[in-house]
Amino acid sequence: MNKDRVTELLKDFRSYEYAERMCRVALSRDELVPNTANLSTNRLIKHGSLDGLRYARIVSMVKGAVSEVLSDDQQMVINQKYLDRNTLTLHEIATKMHKDPSTISRLHTESIRKLSIALEPLSEDEMEITNFDHMFDPTWIFREPA
Repeated sequence: MNKDRVTELLKDFRSYEYAERMCRVALSRDELVPNTANLSTNRLIKHGSLDGLRYARIVSMVKGAVSEVLSDDQQMVINQKYLDRNTLTLHEIATKMHKDPSTISRLHTESIRKLSIALEPLSEDEMEITNFDHMFDPTWIFREPA
């Protein structure tokens, strides 16, 4: 995975985490809908379960990669830069950690490089969540594009 995509994934991490939590809430309501992932069957699945699984995989992969692959200092930089509720700039992190800004910048660069390797198994298709809610709306009518 390229480094820009890793940075984007880290910036959006809290949104992925929230979406995963909301999918779990939706699944607990036991709403059954047609399985759109496999149109050859007539099985019913719980609404949001496919997206929920994808969100859960993204969240667990990022959490696991940060905790297992990065050193303690690298974890602090990534958490404070991307994952914490109130994110900081690299200069603010350097001040808070009482380290030189160039050291923090180096830790950040190394962290992104390591995470790009660790998060390689996440495919582009897996990270792209497509909204198919319109398919469950009984008033929706398909119209050919012009």
